[in-house]
Amino acid sequence: MKRQILSAALMTILLLSVVSCGDGGTVSEATDSIGSSGDTETVETEVPKLPDSVQQIDMNGFELKIKHFSQDWLSWAKNTLEVEEQDGDLFNDAVYERNRTIEELFNCKLTVEDVEIINASDVQNEVMSGDSNYDIWYNYDIWVLNALQFLMPWENLEKVDLTQPWWNPMATNVFDLAGDHYAAAGNFSLSVLSRASGFSFNKTIYNSLGMEKNLYDIVLDNEWTVDKMYEICVAAQKDLDGDGQITATDQFGVNSSFKELYARLNYGSGIAYVSRDEKGYPVFSMPGDTAAINKFQHIYDLFSDPRAFYATDRTNAESGGYGDFNGGKLLFVSDNLLGLENKRNLDLEIGIVPCPKYDSAQDSFYSPSFGAEIAVLLKTLPEDRWENVGTLMESLCYYSDAFVIPMYKEVLLKTKYARDSESEAMLDIIIDSVSFEFGLNAWQDTVANPLIINAVVKGDGNIASTLEKMEKSVNKQIEKLIATVEENQ
Repeated sequence: MKRQILSAALMTILLLSVVSCGDGGTVSEATDSIGSSGDTETVETEVPKLPDSVQQIDMNGFELKIKHFSQDWLSWAKNTLEVEEQDGDLFNDAVYERNRTIEELFNCKLTVEDVEIINASDVQNEVMSGDSNYDIWYNYDIWVLNALQFLMPWENLEKVDLTQPWWNPMATNVFDLAGDHYAAAGNFSLSVLSRASGFSFNKTIYNSLGMEKNLYDIVLDNEWTVDKMYEICVAAQKDLDGDGQITATDQFGVNSSFKELYARLNYGSGIAYVSRDEKGYPVFSMPGDTAAINKFQHIYDLFSDPRAFYATDRTNAESGGYGDFNGGKLLFVSDNLLGLENKRNLDLEIGIVPCPKYDSAQDSFYSPSFGAEIAVLLKTLPEDRWENVGTLMESLCYYSDAFVIPMYKEVLLKTKYARDSESEAMLDIIIDSVSFEFGLNAWQDTVANPLIINAVVKGDGNIASTLEKMEKSVNKQIEKLIATVEENQ
């Protein structure tokens, strides 16, 4: 295998994080040539070997063309796919190293076009015109199925193995319809990972409450539940000016949009809106799931208490309540990994915790990720490009685990953005427990948002009744979806 020259800083973090590339290999044969400046010298090493599904071939200058979201509109996710040059920033240089390594290995060229927004209509127009200007398109997760009839299953790319961790199967499988995957959440884009959810918290406020335990210990001792979070939120609300009135200038327990708050509380509790039948088609199962309804009802009863979440705007799922986190007057704020990055300049003592479990009997934490870009293939992609496109996408996602994910996780999150050493364990929990759900990621406007609006935002509070009212319309949409899938097969 061709030998590559990697920066010393990149090589050091790869070795320290003991990156394992699936069943392939690890970074090996490093020679210590780090200079006194720390990160300006280089080391020579063999890069990780390729994933088992692909072989190194000479593509004779083949150009892989990719169209995806810039940060202009999709500013709430980390979407960097390409950088022009190394600049000393560790994440930037890791992306550069990944892409140049792939280009050298396969004698190919990566061409990435950043655009502000890509709608389902853009996909439709491309297919209807018979064009194939790009090999890979990215779409917004909740819009993917709007263009389903124009998409090609990823199963056509034989070199792609969607069961591998670099494709995030828990995300990718949301878009598996009757055995065909119509979108893929590979690690070539960190969009999905950057949206992994939890709650940032103000350590100063928490420490002032006189709780018996450090909040991190509560998490690690398996006591971080929706009831515990409610208890802490109620304790945090405080009339700061002593006027006997609750106003925006007071201190509060948690603030968020209804959508963001209940996504974390519901999915963190293991609630699923949609399941699958024996053929792999979606089923709106929650109306008949008594355990899930009871969980949601309990969560609603807790956080409709204004002492925990003081809602002031009940107009839509994006509305919320009182609580200024940046101003130091809020204990918890709904957050994700990119949000944690963006708080690095605040003059606050900040920590982060995962979404709470429903109760201590729950086996695992769950960290929802939604609102990200997902890769799709258009029906007009010529068959004579399938092998090269599959080989390169498999390799790019695989090498992201070797070059980019460790840099993002180990350096950016754990040393540059996290405010204390204890946050490292919390970040590991969040990253390792990312979860996805059809009703939120694929059908947010069909299932998740209408449920939150009608049962929570409008203050009805009867979860079972709201689900029953939704059942007919959701099942009608499922019938349409099944018909579209079967037409495509």
